Amino acid sequence: MTLMGCAKRPPPGDFEKDFLQEKTKYEPNIGKDYWLTSDGFLCPRPTSNVIDCESVHRGTRLRPDGIERGITSDAYYHVTLDDNRTGYISAFQLVAFATNTDPAQAAAECRRRGDPRLGMTAKQVEATCWGKPDRVDRRETVRGVTERYMYGKSRFVLLHNGIVTPVQVSGTLR
Repeated sequence: MTLMGCAKRPPPGDFEKDFLQEKTKYEPNIGKDYWLTSDGFLCPRPTSNVIDCESVHRGTRLRPDGIERGITSDAYYHVTLDDNRTGYISAFQLVAFATNTDPAQAAAECRRRGDPRLGMTAKQVEATCWGKPDRVDRRETVRGVTERYMYGKSRFVLLHNGIVTPVQVSGTLR
């Protein structure tokens, strides 16, 4: 005798509960200005289907003014852009690909602080636009201490006994 039956389905996800938890996490961003750090999409409704969405370019300023749930439990910010266009952007996209630092102000501050130069101390290097290094290689010899400050893969500052000797950017010494 063969018994046949239906497999028991798992209970449907509680989208509303999941959304409310996500919403609580993202609410502190409402009313603040953000700038996209990479290109994104502005959609007419809270959706991940970008077919009817428009591209929004890196550097675009936006301000979230509300949160809504998409088709699933995903959260979407309702945002207003500088040119008064409005729409939706995924909360994940805003958190992962936006900054609350105005790029124009950051660039002006960077120009004011300048780049590392020969003769600077380690403290002066960290006060430049480059800031604290990603990594420091330190070597002690009888002639003193040599430190190599590394910034990403293409910028380096070499300090000998605490003073900058060369600065290297993409293979070019300065």
